[in-house]
Amino acid sequence: MRVITLMMLTGLILAASEVSLASPEQTSPEKMSAEQISSKPANLDETTSRAGSSLTPVPETGLSLQQAEQFALKRDTLSKSFKQNEQAFVEQAIATDTWQDPRIKLGAQAVPIDSFDLEQENMTQLVVGYQQMLPRGDSLTNASESMMALSRTQSARAQQRDRQVLMKVRQAWLDVVLQEKTQAIIQENRELFEQMLDISQAFYASGRQQQQDVVQAELEISLVDDRLERARSELMVAEANLAKWVGDENMLQGVAVEQADLSLKGLSELAELKRRLENNPELTAMREQVISQQKKLNMAGDQYSPQWGFDITYGYRSGNNGNNPRGEARSDFLTAMVTLDLPVFTSNKQDRNVSAEKQRLQAVRYQQLDVNRELLKRLQSVVGRLQKLKDRHQLYENKVLPQARQNAEVSLRGYQSGVVSFFTLTRARVTELNTHLADLKIDVAYNKAFAELQYLIGEKS
Repeated sequence: MRVITLMMLTGLILAASEVSLASPEQTSPEKMSAEQISSKPANLDETTSRAGSSLTPVPETGLSLQQAEQFALKRDTLSKSFKQNEQAFVEQAIATDTWQDPRIKLGAQAVPIDSFDLEQENMTQLVVGYQQMLPRGDSLTNASESMMALSRTQSARAQQRDRQVLMKVRQAWLDVVLQEKTQAIIQENRELFEQMLDISQAFYASGRQQQQDVVQAELEISLVDDRLERARSELMVAEANLAKWVGDENMLQGVAVEQADLSLKGLSELAELKRRLENNPELTAMREQVISQQKKLNMAGDQYSPQWGFDITYGYRSGNNGNNPRGEARSDFLTAMVTLDLPVFTSNKQDRNVSAEKQRLQAVRYQQLDVNRELLKRLQSVVGRLQKLKDRHQLYENKVLPQARQNAEVSLRGYQSGVVSFFTLTRARVTELNTHLADLKIDVAYNKAFAELQYLIGEKS
């Protein structure tokens, strides 16, 4: 269609330029059909693949969305940090659920200080002892479970970060696609404006139109060039943003614009979306924080339990010290003791610690409620935005785009008949260009919002 359009416009120019050698009835541009000039090809992706090659080459080996996601996830260091912290808490949980190290006693007992002779007194002994303190209540179990809950919190944070990375890289990739396709559409329309300039020059040379039409056409081309430059500038920004996630080395081939799927994906019912929101990693992390803090409260309660310990000591009497006056061997000594600390003065220690942990637990629960409300509000906002964008897309597809195309065609026929000014024709062309760009932005905005929805509820939608 584009080739036919350019060929027909070229024929129109040649016919107009020969007006001085032929009769008006034979050379009048009004005789041409409006359908022979089209401001936009039927297939936007075909436009992109043709016009984009003259602006920013996008080979078939360009970066696809799936490749961008893989590179971004592989390069992200914050997710790796969360996973390392997860393993650290697991190791700490195992270490916490272990008794205190025992104590060994070695020494001499009842040694006379006048001679320090170990055989002088009958009660002098060489002693070796073993001491072991037992944990209070279920303090070790509670401490270990608290650490495991924190490890699951870090795991949820890693999943949340992965979702966030996917959302950001998808939106960045779509921004690049938007600017690439924007340039393609503008470039396509620029060629048509150039043809309109040639027509106005031919009409001016034949005396049928004024010089203002030529100046107006040149101005419109300059404005289109300005829009192209802005699109190129925004493309550089979008590519830099995408390179932040995938790496500069992976942006050398550009992005695979021809693989971009900008179709509007369907939505589930809001009730189903809310149900799936409960599995959001951010909420999971908050639930695990509540569990961890509850275990810490239990640990504070364990401080009311007495701490038991035991001590076993063996006393050895050596040499002549081991014999009685009759020369008989004396017995060595074995001492066994149990220790017990009693939490008696609890008002300024245990009571205060329990109160503090209760306050912290309530604080975490408030944070959980706040996160839940924020995510629910965000979900409702995204769903509302998607619905409005879908309505706008349908409006553009069913009314705005056909009306803009019809307006341009009617203006062209009116200009050919001399009843419509060139300014009106150019405004119609600009309006059609703007509607195509607006429709593209709506599709991209929908897919970017859908990426945010996937962050909230997961990949299935």
